[in-house]
Parts: sequence; C-alpha cells; structure tokens
Amino acid sequence: MIVSLFKRLWWAAGTGEAVAVSALDFSDFYTEWGFWFFLVQGIAVALTALVPPLPAEFMVITSGAMSAEGILPLSGAFVAAFLGCLVGDISLYALFRYKLIRIFLRWKWGRRLHRQILHISLHTGGISTWFGLLLVFAMPFGRSAAMATAGMMQMSWGRLLGLAVVGGFLWSWWLIGLGYVPAIATNLPPWGSTIAGIAVGTVAGAAIAFIGTRGHRIRL
Repeated sequence: MIVSLFKRLWWAAGTGEAVAVSALDFSDFYTEWGFWFFLVQGIAVALTALVPPLPAEFMVITSGAMSAEGILPLSGAFVAAFLGCLVGDISLYALFRYKLIRIFLRWKWGRRLHRQILHISLHTGGISTWFGLLLVFAMPFGRSAAMATAGMMQMSWGRLLGLAVVGGFLWSWWLIGLGYVPAIATNLPPWGSTIAGIAVGTVAGAAIAFIGTRGHRIRL
C-alpha cells in the first residue's frame, strides 16, 4: 500500500498533476488494508463488552459507510462485528456466571466497571426474560448489561448461546446499517455518513433507554 501510494505521488509529480489531489486519495489504503481494519474492528467489538466506553460502535458504523462506497466488503464488515460480538458477550457472561469477575475487582477500574454494569442492569427493568434481555442490546452499553444479567441469573448455556447469536446478529446489522443507509440515501462522504449514523444511533439508544427505565420506575 505504501509503495503504491509513493508511485502515485511520483507519477503525479512527473505529469504535473496536483500532488495534493493524489495524496488525498486513500481508497487503495482501505482496500489493501481491509483485513487489518476488520481485525482491529473485531477485537474492539469484543473488548467493548468488557469495557463499554470503548468506541467500537463507531468503527462498525464506519465500516457500513465505507461498504456503501465500495471501499470495504459488506460481508467483511458483518463478519468482523458479529464474531467480535459473540466472543466478547460470551466471555462477559462466563465472567459473571462463574464469578470470575472477582479477578477484575482487584483493581480500581475493575470495580468501577462492575458498578457501572450493575447500575445499568438494575435500571433497565423488565430484563428477567430472554426477550427482555434481547431488547437491552439496543440501549447504550446494553450488550454488557444483558450478558452480565444473564450470567448473574445463571441462564443456561443453550439459551445464552441463542441470545448471543440473535443479539449479535441484530446488533451488528443495526450499527452497519446506521453507516450504510445514509451513504446510500445521500451524497455524503463516508465520514459524513458515519457522523449521521452516530447521531441517529445515539438518539435511538437514548430513547429506548428512557422508555425502558421509565417503565421500570412506573412499575416500582
């Protein structure tokens, strides 16, 4: 990729073409390094289950926008997000089911993370069922809350795997669509579609969280 970029710059300089125009064309970068982008995306998505503040969702939305432009394959964006989601969610479930989360409680950041997940779980409301846990996926930090709750509920592995597969499938396509649809429907560049997708996703997630917590307070 670097070699090809230098070749384009050299050719542009030799023909009198504006070097700046060629330097701003990074399409080959994403095409040739798509594998590494997806690898980093998958790892980030997996780690987000354990450390919710990580901005893995932004990467997934970006991959959707780039897929709409033909820069990255749509199938690759989905596979990276889906597999990362499965690995991270199942790992978090196991930590809470077998009380391995105690390992993280040795550190201050681990205790803070534990309190945050418990806080989300207690305030979502209506998540004592499989379907209720599935709905939590759409909320901010919902993946972590759903899997932590499933672990504390001692949900069976069979039901958990079903929850992880269905939840991961919907979560992945939802975020990819947030980047893909704006890019298809408008003439925005990938970065513009990403910002639009993030805005829509933030509003939708906040609305779902508000409805869920409001219903929980009413029942109380």
